[in-house]
Amino acid sequence: MTIKIIIADDHQLFIDGIKSILSKSFDIDIIAEANNGLEVLKLLKHGILPDIILTDIRMPIMDGISLTKTVSKDYSKLKVLALSMFDQTIDVIEMLEAGAKGYVTKNIDKSELHLAIHTVMKGHYFFSKNLPKDIQDWFHKENLIPNDQLLTKRETEILELIVKGRTSLQMAKHLKLSKYTIDTHRKNIHKKLGIKSNTGLVNYALKNL
Repeated sequence: MTIKIIIADDHQLFIDGIKSILSKSFDIDIIAEANNGLEVLKLLKHGILPDIILTDIRMPIMDGISLTKTVSKDYSKLKVLALSMFDQTIDVIEMLEAGAKGYVTKNIDKSELHLAIHTVMKGHYFFSKNLPKDIQDWFHKENLIPNDQLLTKRETEILELIVKGRTSLQMAKHLKLSKYTIDTHRKNIHKKLGIKSNTGLVNYALKNL
């Protein structure tokens, strides 16, 4: 399935750079571009509807936060991914409260940008690894867990087995690991996600995996 994207940024050189990067992806299609939020809304009103709006925060006429609030209200099926040079906590939180599904900084590499787009497209949240650490507390407070990079591949595998109702001993046999190792991974999963019960882990997994 092709992911349709509208890019909004007041620097044309940046738009051209992102288009050049994403044009090499067989499953991503840049269907339109805009230099401010108002131009994006005009595109939407004319029936040019993307899957994801990739937007900067600071733009003239209408900024990314105002745009995101309007899109979340009037076009709830569309997803907004913030792409900005600003990485202050207040900027991130304002975008998320407005309805953005992710926040990445402009110094990310190509692979992380692709991962962000595909993660948001799946309905998950995605955040750059280099965002301020104190944002983590806000994530947990609002029950917004960062993207699946939060858990290691092994931890994600164990979480999936927990959902299936496997005991630590059964997991140990299945993964050819010691029960002690499995229990250590389980403790790390609980700690990372800030979830104390197995029921809570199952609920998280059903929503995010």
